[in-house]
Amino acid sequence: MGKNVSALAVSLIILALSGSAAGAGDIILNGTDFYLSTGDSYGLPQGYVVKLKSVSNEDSIWLELESNDTIVKSEIIHLKDYFTYNKTNRTILSLRVDNIYSGSKDTNLVSFFPVYQYTDPDMPAPKIIVITPVKTPDQDNHSPLPPEQPIPEFMIWITGIIFVIALFYIGRKLW
Repeated sequence: MGKNVSALAVSLIILALSGSAAGAGDIILNGTDFYLSTGDSYGLPQGYVVKLKSVSNEDSIWLELESNDTIVKSEIIHLKDYFTYNKTNRTILSLRVDNIYSGSKDTNLVSFFPVYQYTDPDMPAPKIIVITPVKTPDQDNHSPLPPEQPIPEFMIWITGIIFVIALFYIGRKLW
């Protein structure tokens, strides 16, 4: 029993250290999503571009990945399958064809989820832009509360009558 546990522990450590995907610190897109129409493209960080070439009637799509205006991968993927681009034994992009929405004859919409992109060490590091909101002097983020509406008098009378009838009914059932 002790040998099995130690062998399992060593195997897990080796597996964790030798993974082919990038580390958690190298992740650029972490499970996001996007949509493409037939013929459209979507720009990703580090200059990658995903292009939806066509959609077939058999729930499959033709997808291309470009880098620096060069096609680095072109593949036909079926619904719920993954498109994965590896470079030098390292995963750079992984996305799943989540759904295909049929439109007119030449136009369809495809959703991709989840989308993971990892840093490509051969490309310039992506620029991270942090946007900090700035409060201007005449900015008012508080909207006024709506005016209080008094309860109409007839509602008070109706509530009172219902209450008296309920008490009368309960009183008759108890005696």
